[in-house]
Amino acid sequence: MGIFKDSYIQIDNLAIRKREIRKNNNIPFVYFHIYTGFAEEADEYATMVSEQYPFISFDARGHGQSEWGPADSYTPNNYYKDAVAAIDSIDSKKIILMGSSFGAATAIKYASQNPDKIYALIIDDQPPEFPAARTKEPLLKSYERQKLDIFDSVDQVVLWAQKLRSRHFGWNISDEKAKFWSTHATKSNNKSKIIWRHDPEIMKCLAPFAGLAESDLRKDYANLKIPFMVARRLGEGASLLSPVWEQLQKLNPNGIYTTYEKAGHPVIFTEAKTFAKDTIAFLNNINS
Repeated sequence: MGIFKDSYIQIDNLAIRKREIRKNNNIPFVYFHIYTGFAEEADEYATMVSEQYPFISFDARGHGQSEWGPADSYTPNNYYKDAVAAIDSIDSKKIILMGSSFGAATAIKYASQNPDKIYALIIDDQPPEFPAARTKEPLLKSYERQKLDIFDSVDQVVLWAQKLRSRHFGWNISDEKAKFWSTHATKSNNKSKIIWRHDPEIMKCLAPFAGLAESDLRKDYANLKIPFMVARRLGEGASLLSPVWEQLQKLNPNGIYTTYEKAGHPVIFTEAKTFAKDTIAFLNNINS
């Protein structure tokens, strides 16, 4: 992979990690990851697109290398305000905004409200709502489980990932790729055990917002006037299956809608090469 530079910016009195790969001064990508995710999930994709565009990603509060916030601070509104501050920190008149899962929900809202800032929008496997009503119980169950998860080694995390992420996220990846993910998703505690790097309180805090009117971004989605591309995976539990997929295209027919049959969630991690190739073609078409 290419050479990435990590640094930190202060947002809401928290140290937020910024990860960047830059080979030129073109319009930069700005990427926000899935909940419980981290910037490195985009590294393979970022390395490819950085041949034409700089790629900047941020670890959200409570995720990756960023600081944890107070347990009650992991709200959709706070994540949105953090994203606005992160974008404001970048010296560029326009950006290519990209998000996966809850990062995509943030991106949809920002692009709708700040169209003059957006050159293009890339939405990775997320309907225009977050958290969705159907996710309330899964979020609470994940919180109860993950706050107690302790592993003896990264290899044990790999086994966990290959079993549960394959079942729930449709992963079909190599053990090498699963080990890359497991290494960045975890950290050592003070008892020489392995625990999750993200704060499990995130899921408990987000759950009460599931299905609320303020979590519905369909109006923002319908209002998108800039060029945008939507990627989805298939398989059990995918969030953009029929009839949602067709409803999105009816809600806003102006986007490019692309299906990745071999991908899991997020597409940027599980089908990086094909997704990057298609993204570049999409952006080049804007230029033509």
